[in-house]
Amino acid sequence: MRMLLAAVLTLCSAITAHAQHLVQGVVDGLQDPLVAREASLLVEQQEGVLMARFDVRTRNLMLHVAPASTVSADLLNQWLAPMGLHVRCYARRDARELPFRHLDADRCDEPPLHTR
Repeated sequence: MRMLLAAVLTLCSAITAHAQHLVQGVVDGLQDPLVAREASLLVEQQEGVLMARFDVRTRNLMLHVAPASTVSADLLNQWLAPMGLHVRCYARRDARELPFRHLDADRCDEPPLHTR
């Protein structure tokens, strides 16, 4: 019984340790898959960013970041401006709250849910 309790506590602490925030946004100026790849690589190199994906077809970005990460819309725009890209409709939430859904790039000026 003690071993089972120890295993459950270890598993719970491991799950908590892997908590991530999901960052989403719409990216204006994103038209080239090579630029999308370059943007993904650039953002992935930033502290606290665990994964970055930029999608040309949906004009969406998706990041997984550490909860303590300071990534913000302003920082993303600073990093991406030299590529001619601009992020709007920035949203950040615990990645476990809801399933991922693409943002509608043409209607995202509506206030996104779960914005931080």
